[in-house]
Amino acid sequence: LRTLSDLTQSSNAAAIYQSSQAIFDLFDKILVLYEGRQIFFGRASSASAYFERMGWHRHARQTTGDYLTTITDPEQRVAEDGQEDSVPRTPDEFNRYWVNSPEYASLMEEIEQYQKDFDLDQETTRKQFESIRSSLKAKGMLKRATQTVSFPMQTVLCAKRSVQQLWNDKASTFTTLIGEIIIALVVGSIFYGTPETSDAFFSYGSVLFFSVLLNVLMSVTDIHNLYKGRSVISKQASYAFYRPSADALASVLVDIPVKFVIAVCFNIILYFLAGLALTASQFFIFFLFVFITTLAMSMVFRTIAAATVTLPQAMALSGFLVLALVTYAGFVLPKPYMHPWFKWISYINPLSYAFEALLVNQAHGTDYPCSNIVPSYQGLVGDTFICPVPGSVAGQTYVNGDAWFETSYDYSYSHLWRNLGIILGFLFFFLFTYLLISDFNVNTSVGADVLVFLHGHLPGVTSGAHSQSKSTVDVEQPLVVNSVPVEVVTTKGKTPPQTDRTIFAWRKLNFDVVIKGESRRLLSDACGWVKPGSMIALMGVSGAGKTTLLNALAQRMPTGQVKGEFYVNGKPLPPSFKSEVGYVQQQDVHLETSTVREALQFSAMLRQPRDTPIRQKLEFAEETIHLLGMDDFADAIVGLPGEGLNAEQRKRLSIGVELAGKPSLLLFLDEPTSGLDSQSSEAILSLLKKLAESGLGILCTIHQPSAMLFQRFDRLLLMARGGRVAYFGDIGKDSEAVLRYFDARASRKCRDAENPAEYILSMIGNAENQDVDWPNLWEHSTEAEAVSTALEHISQSSKTSPETKSNQPRLSGTYPLPLISQFPIVCQRVFQQYWRSTTYIASKFMLGIAGTLFIGFSFFQPGHSILGVQNAIFSFLMVCAMFSSLVQQIMPKFITQRTIYEVREKHSNMYSWIVLILANILVEIPYHLVLGIITFAIFNYTVFGIRSSEDQGLVLLFCTYFYMLVGTFALMVTAPLPDATTAGRITTVLFSMMLLFAGVFQTPTALPGFWIFMYRVSPMTYLVGGVSVSGLSGNSVVCSQSELAVFQPPGGETCGSYMQAYLEQGALGSLLNPGATSNCSYCPLRYADQVLARSWMYYDDRWRDWAFGFAYIAFNIVATFLFYSLSRQGLFSLGLKRTVQFFKRGGAD
Repeated sequence: LRTLSDLTQSSNAAAIYQSSQAIFDLFDKILVLYEGRQIFFGRASSASAYFERMGWHRHARQTTGDYLTTITDPEQRVAEDGQEDSVPRTPDEFNRYWVNSPEYASLMEEIEQYQKDFDLDQETTRKQFESIRSSLKAKGMLKRATQTVSFPMQTVLCAKRSVQQLWNDKASTFTTLIGEIIIALVVGSIFYGTPETSDAFFSYGSVLFFSVLLNVLMSVTDIHNLYKGRSVISKQASYAFYRPSADALASVLVDIPVKFVIAVCFNIILYFLAGLALTASQFFIFFLFVFITTLAMSMVFRTIAAATVTLPQAMALSGFLVLALVTYAGFVLPKPYMHPWFKWISYINPLSYAFEALLVNQAHGTDYPCSNIVPSYQGLVGDTFICPVPGSVAGQTYVNGDAWFETSYDYSYSHLWRNLGIILGFLFFFLFTYLLISDFNVNTSVGADVLVFLHGHLPGVTSGAHSQSKSTVDVEQPLVVNSVPVEVVTTKGKTPPQTDRTIFAWRKLNFDVVIKGESRRLLSDACGWVKPGSMIALMGVSGAGKTTLLNALAQRMPTGQVKGEFYVNGKPLPPSFKSEVGYVQQQDVHLETSTVREALQFSAMLRQPRDTPIRQKLEFAEETIHLLGMDDFADAIVGLPGEGLNAEQRKRLSIGVELAGKPSLLLFLDEPTSGLDSQSSEAILSLLKKLAESGLGILCTIHQPSAMLFQRFDRLLLMARGGRVAYFGDIGKDSEAVLRYFDARASRKCRDAENPAEYILSMIGNAENQDVDWPNLWEHSTEAEAVSTALEHISQSSKTSPETKSNQPRLSGTYPLPLISQFPIVCQRVFQQYWRSTTYIASKFMLGIAGTLFIGFSFFQPGHSILGVQNAIFSFLMVCAMFSSLVQQIMPKFITQRTIYEVREKHSNMYSWIVLILANILVEIPYHLVLGIITFAIFNYTVFGIRSSEDQGLVLLFCTYFYMLVGTFALMVTAPLPDATTAGRITTVLFSMMLLFAGVFQTPTALPGFWIFMYRVSPMTYLVGGVSVSGLSGNSVVCSQSELAVFQPPGGETCGSYMQAYLEQGALGSLLNPGATSNCSYCPLRYADQVLARSWMYYDDRWRDWAFGFAYIAFNIVATFLFYSLSRQGLFSLGLKRTVQFFKRGGAD
């Protein structure tokens, strides 16, 4: 920034939480705010003198930045002796002092002179300003535009970034491509070898409908990608980088080639494998319509993502929209059977125009031989026979394709190119709405630092704004460590009692990782110890391995090889080591729906020993809240980063969560002051110092602390590049000990006003000592020899010390509590998360209830015709179409819990991953039971009507089973995968296959023999079959006029006498007018069971089908545990590694 200001003569303003003296000196001017009041603005070099003249004391080695920040903190600032009563105290008093100061007068004069020199009211000045402003913008831009580059250039730059994101996330793209290829192979092979007869009509409709449906389902997953980048786009748009619509258009343009490649792979495989019309024109028309429809539907779902505020809202709306689009596409519910109250949907549905175009393109101009003649006598002539297919003509042994789709679907070939224009219209309309909404619906997040409290838990009295951001640490508050009450040394002269000397030590610690096939050492022969009551700073330049060392000491290294010796009281680490130490990560990872109090109680309940009474655990959590000064916001919801708790409050919560577990050994902290201002950092370090004085050992990484913060620590562990130790020893009063070591070896000594921490880092960073090998100097120093001797002494003295109860491991196993005790605690938190996620619950119920209502009234009383029975079967298939959307709603909730567990809770051995999965399975059950009952009440009585109690009860059981299947399937798919987007795409593939093999789109008898096993293993086979037979079995079939086969009997014969022999041969249908001598009307089927039998759905199998449902639920649960253990717990790699080691040893044990 300094260089930029000098070279471009630009003005740059920066708000900095903490700054070293070197950084502070780079600024020209400083603005100091105190609770919204300006108390100084002037040259940086004069700021300190201004406040010193005011009467505030500046400590030795205190940086100017820290000094200025301290001025605004009543607890840290110190007045000069004799000026305690004359210095300003409140923000208003500081402001009055500033307004009356000569610095303020000088500032006013400077501003007045500037306004005279550059008066914007003068025409020449204004034109000059506008000219400069215009010169910064690209040509052709509007004056009111805030961006500096044109919209096309914004689009190009955003497109470049989208390409980079696409390239860096190749796995997701390849997953989609492979998934589409697999589905194309499966769907094409299912319809492979379909005979080109009248029996192929339904198969043609199925395969063409599926070709459109699959692309629609894949487009739904675009919503996840858009929500992932929304926060970044909103932030950059607020900085006038670009308009959100430019990024939206760029993402569309970049997505088109990807979708084209996927469409080529999918459509070529599907089209030719399914045996569709083998002419070039028909294939390219098919490809054109499918691809354009895919783009149009992508624009629809992008519009939904842009218009909604949260992901659950978007998924609920998209799920309902998929339902409406699929239902009114014209296949599962043909136009002649649509009820007038919803028929209008087909006119605004892109899929209906696409399906009509695909179907007429396939069947136009083709005569299909009839596969079944009625009656099937030999030597029939004239119009005495007919093909029992809609559109057939008496006396013809074939059915014309145009007549078939005109009669069955009310379609016309003349609509083909009209439909293309309509779909393109949808495409450009929704592209326009997507771009428009993207610009308006940008800011969707809650403002930062706004605390939200539980209902009825708003604190009655607060100490103002200051208490919200920082709470006072009571230095006289007693703390319990190792189950022994310990009081901190106070001004009243109390001394702490001796605590058990549990010493953690390590020697010859090395850490190696393999990078691009080569081994690389990140830590080299590190050694040291942490004693109770000591506070050790772990420092080093960037890349020195501070966090790596901290993770290695805490036994948290996920990869690589750690070698070295670790001891607790001279003995190897106990299995419970992770549970007996606290580890505060740099990232504050918390469940956003919990309160501060609940987060601490959760940690206390799970991490403290099982023999500790529950009441005592909860009391300790309350003590921790009071100790950390979190009383004012103890009942506040944590919220997501950027809302809810602020940075300091989150850091206090992170420390509190670890303290609530009552760590008996030591506390690790990784950059606890990162992102905090100097006041908050001082508060956190004061707290840590208090904990150390109470008997807890603390090891803390810290980056460039101020002199005052650095002085809080007892010892320093300094790391140089390459993971080598450069110093381990006392810091001393006023840093005398550590400075004595470095001053004797460095090219210069630390200056009197210089921050010792900055001085040390500049030395080992080789900025001023190019030829000094500090790790080598340390290894050959007397101080390092003393450390080695001390480590040997610690090891030997601890081994020879008598065993006592207090210095034995607090826990006997890996976890503090057994699994049966962990389960209710984890369950409570998961249920709490769901209960407070009102948007998610509302979205789930909105989709389930509104979707079922929509289906129920779309298929309302479908009638008793053949197609009416078929529609009733399709109706529950449409209920099942909500499956994918419901599953994708659940995925982010589980991923949230899993992330918190894997990032923080797993490493502390708080609870088992088995409990995590069980709790997430259980939490969905109550909601799904309620949804199942509601779905039954709506669907059963609108579609099936009133039937026997057994049949209705069975439909109810199947409805609840459907939602149970949704919940367990969601966890099974999500458990091994990294994110919801990938899991959603795999869900779409699997769900499509389940739906395809349910026996409805292609009957089992028409399936190639190889695929029969898929029909038997698809859960939808038993779900759809069980519901269909329970609601339809026993019903009679009454053919509609278009379904009747009408032909003429030979002269002189009645229809009954003419058809008698045919009917006696076992014909499935019935003759409606046996006494007639003309226009014989034959209905091809008599009972609904005959329609059901085509899909192998039988009434006698209804209870078997329901019982199979539990097998699928059980399979999903077992698979969830298996997939998680293999992929996330590393059991697969561990087993493979041990197998390789076994064979390397030649099979020796």
